[in-house]
Amino acid sequence: MAIQHPTQIIKSQDTIIKVGALTTPTRPTITVASAGALTLPASGVPTNMFFLGGVTNASVSINDGEQEYYLLGNGGFADSVKVTTRAQASITSYFQKDLDGSGLDETGYDEAMDVVLRGRNDRDFELYTEIYKHNGGTTYDVTVFAASVMNYSESYPADNLVEVTFDLMSRGAVGVGRATVSGTIIPGIGGDPNE
Repeated sequence: MAIQHPTQIIKSQDTIIKVGALTTPTRPTITVASAGALTLPASGVPTNMFFLGGVTNASVSINDGEQEYYLLGNGGFADSVKVTTRAQASITSYFQKDLDGSGLDETGYDEAMDVVLRGRNDRDFELYTEIYKHNGGTTYDVTVFAASVMNYSESYPADNLVEVTFDLMSRGAVGVGRATVSGTIIPGIGGDPNE
């Protein structure tokens, strides 16, 4: 029986979600990872990527569609091939004002939330999503995809904080795998990675 070390488990606090607005019809060129390694897209990525702060719960699923087929003389057993893959990030967060280096901006939304809100009602608006799980050093498990905001809802609980839930549903290719990232992933104040 093996003993599992506490530092062996990756904690959710080491997960960073970033979003950026895409310019229609441009999408990043995402190459599907081979042998578990992922090369992050270099072209089509938004210049400004923002840390999605205030997230209280998030789940990411990679959903596959398959085509079933039968071979003659195969004893009646079915086989299948994957034909589609779609990523879905379901996120619960707090609605936030903009907090810049100069202080609280009472007239603006947090930059990442602003990107999400643009997709509430615009069917053609897409955002680019990067989800990093820190594995130590410069190694991350990364999921990247262009997405549409779907199933947006708000709730107003008794604690006076406006809670929002939404799904980021992938459009186009989904990249998943291990990547080495030497730059800064964890952002500064206000969701701006450049602060």
